[in-house]
Amino acid sequence: MQNGLLKLILILVLKFTIFIFFSFWFQKLAAECQNANHPGVLVPFKCDVTKEEEILAMFAAIKKQHKGVDVCINNAGLAHAEPLINGKTSGWKNMMDVNVLALSICAREAYQSMKERNVDDGHIINMNSLCGHQVFSLADAHFYSATKYAVTALTEGLRQELRAENTHIRATCISPGVVETEFMSRFYNDSPEKAAGIYAAVKPMKAIDVASAVTYVLSAPPHVQKLAAECQSAGHPGVLVPFKCDLTKEEEILSMFAAIKEQHKGVDVCINNAGLAHPEPLLSGKTSGWKNMMDVNILGLSICTREAYQSMKERNVDDGHIININSMSGHRVLPSASTHFYTATKFAVTALTEGLRQELRAEKTHIRATSISPGLVETEFASRFYKENPDKAAGAYSAYKPLEAIDVANAVTYVLRAPPHVQIGDVLMQGTEQA
Repeated sequence: MQNGLLKLILILVLKFTIFIFFSFWFQKLAAECQNANHPGVLVPFKCDVTKEEEILAMFAAIKKQHKGVDVCINNAGLAHAEPLINGKTSGWKNMMDVNVLALSICAREAYQSMKERNVDDGHIINMNSLCGHQVFSLADAHFYSATKYAVTALTEGLRQELRAENTHIRATCISPGVVETEFMSRFYNDSPEKAAGIYAAVKPMKAIDVASAVTYVLSAPPHVQKLAAECQSAGHPGVLVPFKCDLTKEEEILSMFAAIKEQHKGVDVCINNAGLAHPEPLLSGKTSGWKNMMDVNILGLSICTREAYQSMKERNVDDGHIININSMSGHRVLPSASTHFYTATKFAVTALTEGLRQELRAEKTHIRATSISPGLVETEFASRFYKENPDKAAGAYSAYKPLEAIDVANAVTYVLRAPPHVQIGDVLMQGTEQA
C-alpha cells in the first residue's frame, strides 16, 4: 500500500474535522498522522481488504462508534510484476481482489451508510492511476493497468448510479502518475536498483501533491462534480489588458501576439478559452458551420498555442503553462446529432493537448500543457447554440444545476498553483446532477 501517500492525505483531511477509517495500515503510522494542531480525530482500524468479512466488520464498527461514513477515500492498491503471457495467477487474483473488488465493496458499504442516514452530500474518492487511462509498454504492469482501467469504469459507473438514485453524493477518480512512495520498491522488491532508477529517470510527484488534489476535490462547491466575478477588481494586483481579435483570422492572432511582445515582452501563460458550437448534424449540416467550428476550436487554438510557446522559448521561459479549455464533449459522444461535429472538434482538443505535452517533453522544457474539460456551464453558450429556440436554451439550464463560470476559473487557478514538477493533464468536471 502507499502508506506515505495515505499519511499525507490523512494529515490534510484531518484539518476538515473528519473521522478517517482505513485499511492496510499500522498503528505506529496512524499515531504519526495524529497532530494536536488539527481538529480532526484519527481512528485506526486494521483490515485485510482481500477479505470481505473484515471490510464489513470495519464498516459495522464505524457505524457503532461514529454512526457512519460521509467521505470514503479508496486508497488501497497494489501491483505485482506479473506479465500477461507468463504471470502467476495468484498475483493477478491478488491485484483484482484489492484494486477492484475491495474498492467496490468499500464504495458500496460507504454509499449504504450514507443512504441510511440520509447523507446527501457525501463523497467517494477512488485513488486511481494514469495506468487507468493509458497502457504503457511495460509488460510487468499490464495486468495492473487492467485493474486501474477497471477503476476508471467503476468510478464513472458509480457516478451514473448515484445520479439514477437522485442523490448529490459525488464520485471522483484521482489519477496520478509516478509518485515518490514505497510503491516502486514493493513492485520491484527483487531489484532495488530498478525501483530507484524509476525515480531517478523522472522527477516524480510527491505524496503531498496527490493529497492536495484530494482536498481540492473535497473543497469543491456542492454542485460541482471533479468545479462570476468581474475580471477587473480594485482588490486584485493584476492588470487586465483587452485586445480585440478574430480567431478565425491568423493575421489578427499574429498581430495580437506582436502587440503583447511589444507592450509586455511576451506570454508566460496562455489560456485558450475561445470555443463555439453550431447545431450542424453530420448528415445535413452546413459546411460553413463545420468550417467555423474547426477554425475557432482547433486551428485558432493551435495557432495561439504555437505562438505562446515561441514567445516563451525566445525568452527562455521554462516554467510557462498552456491551458486549453476543453469540454466533457472531448471525452464522450452524446446521442445528439446537432452536437456531433462540435464534439469532434473537442476530441481534437484532447488529442492536441496530449500531443503538445509530448512535444514539450521532446524539447526538454518544463512548460506544461493542461486540458480542463467542464460539462454544462451556465454561460451564454446554450443561448447561442439554440439561438433559434430560446425556450430550448433556457431548458438546458433548468433541468439541473450546471457548473458556474467561477467553478471553471477555480480549476484554472488550481492547475496554475500546482508545483513545477506536477503535470496535470486533464481536469474533468461536471454538475453533480448532470447525467
